[in-house]
Amino acid sequence: MTLAHHRPKAPEQLRQTLLNCAAQIISAEGLGGLTLDKVVKGTGISKGGLQHHFPSKDALINAVFFDLQQRLLDEVNEGIAADPNPGGRATRAYLMACGRMMPDDEQAINRALIAAMLADPALRDSWALFINNSLPQDEADPEFAEQLLLCRLAADGLWFATLCGYHNITDGQRQALLARLLILTEK
Repeated sequence: MTLAHHRPKAPEQLRQTLLNCAAQIISAEGLGGLTLDKVVKGTGISKGGLQHHFPSKDALINAVFFDLQQRLLDEVNEGIAADPNPGGRATRAYLMACGRMMPDDEQAINRALIAAMLADPALRDSWALFINNSLPQDEADPEFAEQLLLCRLAADGLWFATLCGYHNITDGQRQALLARLLILTEK
């Protein structure tokens, strides 16, 4: 009697391994460089194992996109939890998440996914739903709500400028801009 080698079943860990590998490929080669075969080769997981979790390249891209949304949501929620001042804290957490310096690999993944989002209406709709319905918002009177929206839009611009390689912004300038925006979130 022979004993077959069995890998312990950890489907969530396996799924995350596949997502991380796909994200690394996107970071290194762009979205066009992502193939299921490269993920299989990069993880050592069978093609059937990959397709059990992600039946197509589109499903894998959508999952990487969702994973990055979830990471942003987690970062914002951590910022909210750490902020004792309830007025404007969701916006402050969003500012800090968008305004931080991203490592090069994170920038590359975000650039590729933003390009895909601009070309793919389904990804664009997914992002709009996420921004409008999933990210925490501050409850405020209309005038202050408009000011908070201005801060969020400025944070989006700072984030996008980073992704587009606008390197004329020094870290000191970035911190100064964030500090000015954070002041606007205080009522």
